[in-house]
Amino acid sequence: MFIGHIPAGYITTKAVFQILPRGYTEKIHLKYALFWGMLGSIFPDLDMFYFYFIDNSRHLHHGYWTHLPFYYLCIFFLLFSISFAFRKHSLKIYLTVFSMNIFIHLFLDTIAGKIRWLYPFSSHDFVFFNVPARHHWWVWNFVFHWTFLFEIILTAIALFLIIRDIRRSNKTVIMTRADIC
Repeated sequence: MFIGHIPAGYITTKAVFQILPRGYTEKIHLKYALFWGMLGSIFPDLDMFYFYFIDNSRHLHHGYWTHLPFYYLCIFFLLFSISFAFRKHSLKIYLTVFSMNIFIHLFLDTIAGKIRWLYPFSSHDFVFFNVPARHHWWVWNFVFHWTFLFEIILTAIALFLIIRDIRRSNKTVIMTRADIC
């Protein structure tokens, strides 16, 4: 997945924010939730810095710990326990948004990439669709494969939501100005 992670993070975070009870949305700021959601949507791919600059592309980056769900389950269990112990409701929401987007990232990577969902119990790589190597530059293999349509659809939905929100906020400003006059 190349362009679909951030749009998926935006869509997911907006959806979570919409279903929160009114009391939570007053304590939680959407801009912070969007920050943590979109950070979570790309967080597993931060291993690309290691992949290119330290590992010299010797191993598939989906094999690093940042693409293994087991580690996130352990980390999030610890963090959620701490947030419940200290009764930090906003931290729970931000952690939920962050963790949901990480797992959505891993699910989206499973469409055409290999993810070890059962690690450490199994080293089996799960992938929905294999992308054949037909082009010299490996990126074109994914861009010209039909699964790239998922990324285009996610991007279109996210753009639709952004444009809709901008139009709604502009109508609110115009109505407020009209009420003043």
